[in-house]
Amino acid sequence: MIGFFSKYKPLEFKLQILTKHKICFMNHKCMGQFFIYLFILLSSNSCRKENPIKIKGETKFREYLIDEMEIQEIPAMSVLIFESEEIKFEGYFGKSSIEQDVALQADHLFLLASISKTVTAVALLNLFDRDSFELDDKINDYLSFDVDIPNYSKEITFRMLLTHTSGIADGQALDNQYYYEMDSPVALGYFLENYLKVGGQFYNATENFHDFEPGSEHEYTNSGNALMGLLVEEISGQSFIDYCKQNIFIPLGMTNTFWRLDEINQIIVQPYDFGNSGNNEAIAHYTFTDYPNGGLRSNARDMFIFLSSVAQKGIYKGVRILKESTASQIISPQIPDLDENVGLHFFKMNKQYNLWGHDGGEQGVATIMAFNPGNKTGALIFTNQGDASLETILREAYKLGLTL
Repeated sequence: MIGFFSKYKPLEFKLQILTKHKICFMNHKCMGQFFIYLFILLSSNSCRKENPIKIKGETKFREYLIDEMEIQEIPAMSVLIFESEEIKFEGYFGKSSIEQDVALQADHLFLLASISKTVTAVALLNLFDRDSFELDDKINDYLSFDVDIPNYSKEITFRMLLTHTSGIADGQALDNQYYYEMDSPVALGYFLENYLKVGGQFYNATENFHDFEPGSEHEYTNSGNALMGLLVEEISGQSFIDYCKQNIFIPLGMTNTFWRLDEINQIIVQPYDFGNSGNNEAIAHYTFTDYPNGGLRSNARDMFIFLSSVAQKGIYKGVRILKESTASQIISPQIPDLDENVGLHFFKMNKQYNLWGHDGGEQGVATIMAFNPGNKTGALIFTNQGDASLETILREAYKLGLTL
């Protein structure tokens, strides 16, 4: 069991209610939404009172990053800043493995945690662009089993899944689907059917669902994103992994991006958490059954290509993975009456600089990536420390990008 913070958007400052093992008194079903609102609250506050950090030039920025790594006990950090299709800055700092004294290199792979969700969303929207469904279609018309929120008759739509308004919640069954030094032996479809269907092995009407009518409230959900991955399989007739390869990774030239451990032949950055010993403690590489919501491994250069394609309205170096109109919807408020910062699985991360993207936190990793749709400048920051706070670093990286 990983604990309450598995795959949720990471908290961008340290709360006193948390321990180094990421345990708190709050129900784990609430944490995803709690993090999103807290992140946005902090971003809003930063609009009014920006931290008076003044960094001029790449040299000072590198010094700032090294200082942050020391302060936050981060073993390795990858930072890439871009504008449109051009990399403006990239830096690789620290150790991929402390024990083996391996310096971080550009081709080393990080577990991406929840920013993996953006790839899952784009895979589903790629099918939308092929006229395979409409955003307001009912998902039960495309699944081999029905998903219904207990006590409510309204059915879930694709748009609800993409905006975290479906009512599907993250029960404790998710915590028991982690596998160390191996890929999960449990099929995605088998798990989700038994998690969401009445009478299933992992079904729990109280834990697995929120008590609201679909579409009426916004609650961040990992299992809802995993269901998007299964919908890709059901609609396309391919495995989710193969669909991503054939329609995103291969066309864009993302040769260092993988959903499974058994596909990888290169160095994976070792995940660490800061333990009670006062040192970073290594965590074995792991996977989880509901992998579309956080199990992607990649590096900054590959994910820059992906994020650049979204920033450029669905195209990168002549390769289109989304229609322009669909890419525009991704970064447009979809549920303004509930939350004006929610697009189609992308969030407005910083209001002052209009940064849209996603962040992620898992055991031993923290990640963040975002861009400004107007000037197409953005940044990606990957670390191998589960307690790392990256919001301010993202902001400073973006500000540097404006000067390069």
